[in-house]
Amino acid sequence: MIAAIRGLSLLALGALVAACGQPAAPAGPPIAAVHQAQCGRCHAPPAPGSHTRDAFADAFSRHGKRVHLSTEEWQAMIDYLAPAEASAR
Repeated sequence: MIAAIRGLSLLALGALVAACGQPAAPAGPPIAAVHQAQCGRCHAPPAPGSHTRDAFADAFSRHGKRVHLSTEEWQAMIDYLAPAEASAR
């Protein structure tokens, strides 16, 4: 009897786990996850569109001493945070 109850419990647990599915992937480009993880270590991450491309490039030139990203990652970060149309501000 105990074995039957244990078996049903495991079956119910398995059904519950299957019903939950996989967690949703974060929205946005892969650099968005880097933005949250790296920029959020020391301060609130700046919102996309909150500064011009030049302002982000200037800030990132200082941050490069503490945050080690590749040149391509820094460029992707600027592209993510300040799209081309934001540079006209």
